[in-house]
Amino acid sequence: MAPVKRYAVGAGAVLAALVLLAGGVAWFGGGYDRWRSARLVTDACDGVLPADEVRAVLGDRRLKAGKDTSEGSLDDTTTSLRVTCGIARGADPHDGAHPGEATMTVTVNGVPTLDREDRRYESLYPPVRSTLPPAPLGQGWSGVFAMGHHSSGEAEATTSVLLDCSPGRGDLLVTVAVEGKKYLDDSPLDNPERRTAFARVATATAANASRRWNCAADLGEPPATVPLPVNEDEYVAPADAEGACSGVTARGKTVDRVWESGSGAAPIEECVLGDAKGTASRLTALYGPYAEGARHDAAEHTGKPHPSESGQRSGVLDEGDYWTSAECPGDDGPALFGLTGGHDDETQETGADRAYALSVLKTFAERSAAAHGCAAPAAPTATTAP
Repeated sequence: MAPVKRYAVGAGAVLAALVLLAGGVAWFGGGYDRWRSARLVTDACDGVLPADEVRAVLGDRRLKAGKDTSEGSLDDTTTSLRVTCGIARGADPHDGAHPGEATMTVTVNGVPTLDREDRRYESLYPPVRSTLPPAPLGQGWSGVFAMGHHSSGEAEATTSVLLDCSPGRGDLLVTVAVEGKKYLDDSPLDNPERRTAFARVATATAANASRRWNCAADLGEPPATVPLPVNEDEYVAPADAEGACSGVTARGKTVDRVWESGSGAAPIEECVLGDAKGTASRLTALYGPYAEGARHDAAEHTGKPHPSESGQRSGVLDEGDYWTSAECPGDDGPALFGLTGGHDDETQETGADRAYALSVLKTFAERSAAAHGCAAPAAPTATTAP
């Protein structure tokens, strides 16, 4: 029986070696990269990043963690929640799906900011950079998807999601910005699968954040598709506008086309006015954190509070931009509506210019406020702050 035992032992050793060899091939052939990237992602941002969604955007290879910070909580009465993290991917010519460098930055903010004095020399919330109006996410989410390009040639896609938490807890704003070179340029964001992958990082992070900090918000559905932000060639005549520019009138050849955000719940809405030469002025509606951030930034730039802080409800800012406001449900402060551009230092504004500006701002603000369940905005005026 000894030869039989030796044969059995030998066969077992060979089988074990084959199993180990197969495991080693899988480990060094990609298993280690997947394990390491999953560990890196799940450790970031207090554990609220969705590993599968992040890897769908950045892949499994050459990932490294950026700066990770966490402070405050939704229960803190002095320091607002702010969690940030970054994940970068190095260029990999052997990765056909994700060949170029890319960086993903994720921020989770409590809204409103309680410790504004401690953040005097910085913006309260991440910006949503977009040359033309961003697209509302829809599908049950209050948020936007925006695109922009840097002077260096890098492309950027930003998704923001605002969660309305249970009463007494403040709200949550989740912002995901992805910057890249070859990856974004070689795989344009007019690819709906790419846009959806980016947006799903933000919505899944928002869902995790709601659970992590007991926000108890009503959540939307995982995005099935994400609309493209408006492009330069996607203008319409003012009379044909159906979104953010609905009701805005033309003005001869000076304003004979508009670019608009689509309809849908979003904390940012924009209507851009222009002509055949390009864009001329921009109507913007800001709600919640974006209105709060605009008031904070105005104070930082001018050295004095935004006029709305002292009770003024409409008027003209120092830069000559018209603005008005409306009271909205919740504790985030009034919504702000503004008209920027449309004037320059070389051309004196006429009475007709002023009348048109006040008229289109009134129309824009009233439509937007009604869609958000806010009170009627104050009538726009040409009053400057005292």
